[in-house]
This record gives sequence, structure tokens and C-alpha cells, in this order.
Amino acid sequence: MSEKKVVSRNLAIVLGIIAIILLVGLVGAMVNYTTVINNKDATYRDYTSTHSHSNSEYNSLNSEYQDYVSNHSYNNSEYDSMWTPYLIKVALKADDNRPWFSTPYLHVYGYMCNVNKNWAFKCKLHVVASQSDGVVAIDTYITLGTIAGESWTSVDSSVYYSGSALTGWTITPEWTDSP
Repeated sequence: MSEKKVVSRNLAIVLGIIAIILLVGLVGAMVNYTTVINNKDATYRDYTSTHSHSNSEYNSLNSEYQDYVSNHSYNNSEYDSMWTPYLIKVALKADDNRPWFSTPYLHVYGYMCNVNKNWAFKCKLHVVASQSDGVVAIDTYITLGTIAGESWTSVDSSVYYSGSALTGWTITPEWTDSP
């Protein structure tokens, strides 16, 4: 019968040691946790003491922000116009060519760029050229097709005419915003 008490006593001693170890670990963890929280609280107090704004400072900053927004925002039509396709001529040139024993022509070359987001459909260049006697020698279109938003296409076209040399010409881009 004394053997049974020894096993129970040894088991009680082992369980007591485990309980003490767990208790010491728990106390150590709580001390560490408390230290970390106190350090974070001190850091937060330091930050807020150097970065806090009074109501007048906040109101001043908010007023500046509202002024900026009112002067730098777009109304609906202005915003929509940023998305509407818009073509520009880039290095677009034209030369009057009058070769010997051949039909004269206006050589049109360069690039057309769509500078906005949406696609430009049915793109073309309206070419009108006149001669010295006021005669309109050319009134035609150069078809470019569709130009994707923020994209470009090259132009290299010869427009033939008859008569005397050209004295001037205009090249006007045209397009639609729907197919």
C-alpha cells in the first residue's frame, strides 16, 4: 500500500513542478506584454503630441482643399470632352510634285494621332488645294479608317490633279465618335 502512495506522491510532485513552470512562463509573458503595450502607448503619445492639429489648423487645411477642388475640377461636359476622340496632325506635310511627262500630284505624308481615350471612327483628311487663278484643283478626302484611343496612324498618299502648280492647300482631319 505504501507503493501506491509513492506513485501518487511522485505524480503530485511532477504536476506541481509543471504548474510552477507554466506559472513562471505566464508571468514572464504578461510582463513582456505589458512592456510592449507601454512602449506602444508612449510612441503613440509622442506621435500625437507632435502631429496633432488644432481645429483652426484643420479648418484652414480643409478650406485650402475645398478651394483647390473648386478650381481644379471639371463639370460633366468638360469631363466628357476628355474622353471624346480628338485627332491632331503630327509632322503632317504636303508637297506639290510636278514630274516631267507625268500627272502632277500633292504628296501628303506624316502622322495622325488620336490624343484621347475613345476610338475615332471613319477618320479622313479633307484636302482642298487651289491654283493661282483661284481654281480649286483638289477637293477630296484621304480615308484613314479607325484610329484607336491614344494611338496613331501614318499617312502617305498622293492626290493627283491637272493644270498649273498649286498655290496653297488645307488639310483638315475629320472623324466621328461612333462606328
